[in-house]
Amino acid sequence: MVAKFKRIDGIAIASVFFYMLFVLITGFFLDGDSSLIAQGNPIQSIAEAFAFPIINASMPSSILLIMLAVYSLLFAAAIIFEIRIAQNKNQNPNSLKYWLIYVASFVICYGLAVGIGVAAHSPIENGQYLSNSFIYCGEAFLIGFLIFLVLFLIIFFLVLLILSIKRFNQPLEIDQGDNASLTSEEHSALINEAKAKLQGSLAATFGAGTSSSENGSLSSSSGASSNKVAPLGNKTQVFPGLTEIETQELNEFAKEYLDDGKITLTSLAERFRMYLAKEEKLYYDIQAIRAFLAGLASSRFIILEGLSGTGKSSLARYFSTFIGEKSFFAPVQATWRDRTSLLGFYNDFSRSYSETPFLKRLYRASFRERSINIMVLDEMNISRVEYYFADFLSIMEYPMEDWVLDIMQLPYGFEPPMHLDEGRLHIPSTTWFIGTANKDDSTYTITDKVYDRAIVLSFNDQNEPFEVEGETSPIALSYQGLLALFAEAEGEKDYQMNAQDNKKLNILAEFCYEKFELAFGNRIRNQIELFVPVFVAAGGNKDDAIDFMFARKVLSKLEGRFEEYVGEGLRTLLKVIDVEYGKKGFPLCRELIAHYLRRFA
Repeated sequence: MVAKFKRIDGIAIASVFFYMLFVLITGFFLDGDSSLIAQGNPIQSIAEAFAFPIINASMPSSILLIMLAVYSLLFAAAIIFEIRIAQNKNQNPNSLKYWLIYVASFVICYGLAVGIGVAAHSPIENGQYLSNSFIYCGEAFLIGFLIFLVLFLIIFFLVLLILSIKRFNQPLEIDQGDNASLTSEEHSALINEAKAKLQGSLAATFGAGTSSSENGSLSSSSGASSNKVAPLGNKTQVFPGLTEIETQELNEFAKEYLDDGKITLTSLAERFRMYLAKEEKLYYDIQAIRAFLAGLASSRFIILEGLSGTGKSSLARYFSTFIGEKSFFAPVQATWRDRTSLLGFYNDFSRSYSETPFLKRLYRASFRERSINIMVLDEMNISRVEYYFADFLSIMEYPMEDWVLDIMQLPYGFEPPMHLDEGRLHIPSTTWFIGTANKDDSTYTITDKVYDRAIVLSFNDQNEPFEVEGETSPIALSYQGLLALFAEAEGEKDYQMNAQDNKKLNILAEFCYEKFELAFGNRIRNQIELFVPVFVAAGGNKDDAIDFMFARKVLSKLEGRFEEYVGEGLRTLLKVIDVEYGKKGFPLCRELIAHYLRRFA
């Protein structure tokens, strides 16, 4: 773990460095046998004033002094590093465990210093000779400290004098605790100024206005002093929920998972389907299960849409249960208008961050590197997805290592929770977002921008019960285990899109672009390249996988278009499908085309 240092740490190490420098200089002037300095110099005079003997130091004595100075500096740096490690782990640096570490560091550093110094005296024929060397070092450390302290006080009061002269006409401000002496007007001005300072550009980030006419919370009163801004509390006060999660996860969480190689994608799909039928009385077509697994492989955003009561939410919920996890459900509200509905906001009156369950789940997942984290936005289109989910839609365009959320701008020196680095949270790579969407008059239409980034599964029919056969017990599958299954499928040549597959798909894509102006971009192609192998490895075939993706990613965009040329184009498209995939091929596309053509009958 990397320790996070503060500026005060640098000041402390620099102070020890200069102290050790004074010690070495003092030792040089204390040497009564040096031919380079005058006898009776001021340092020797100080030693005589304290009745210290003047030692004729030798080369071994100087080596001992240098080693003690060097290892004292290393010991100081080690102590600071160990304290910061304890704080980063949210542990008490004054606990017995860390005191034992401090003692061990002391023994190692000074043991090495003394050991090297004593070795320099070898062979030791006269014990008084070694004893004089230690007396010499002791005098150097003591007198060096006195000189360092005097110079420090001189510099400190000199700086204080200069600053006082520069601010001669300014009143002296003394901290009065909780501002008890302020008038009500001054107190109000202080609160407004503190809000403006602490929020900074958060208002723009969170979509809040900055004028007092909107909410009055960010306006600054004229005449308020900019120096009267109350600082943030510690991380426990500002982020109580995240800090509690951090403590719990560091101390408690551990889990065993199924060993790699004990299950295949085919058996995973069949077993999950049978589990749903037996345990939950939910009956899904095997093609829907295969498409769901392939969707997980090709996108971190999946939309399950269709009629109410067809099992959309259940599929997401029970997949987590089946693999030994627990999915997170966030019921979307019609009032959601911006990112604060998901990620929360800083409350400048309570001076703490209003943490949402969604944010806390993401933060907890950042500690669980082997757990598959499924986050469900239930009835996601009851509000406009582009409003509250905009940050995530943009982030999904970046490489996964750049999936970072700006949670809150933090002042310099504030120590945030461990995985909230500089106020930013990295979306855990173990995370999938699954949205359920109903199609009725109470919901908003999901735009192409959202659809393009997601894999969409449609649920329009109630599935018929079937006989349960084979293994139905749940499994414990890790994130790494699931990725390994996907990688194995994607690496199988027979499962990949070949030249012939791409040629036939290009014919359909070019036809749709010419007739309907439906673009078939690189994003869709990349999704197909990932979707098809996993769908086939789960027991399906290539044509069905391509049929699924073409229907959901291309033909679905014709919804709501009633121009006459669209009907003519659809009839021609059926003939093209007959030629390329046979008269029974592409059943999903045929079904969707038949649905559209009924509008032109």
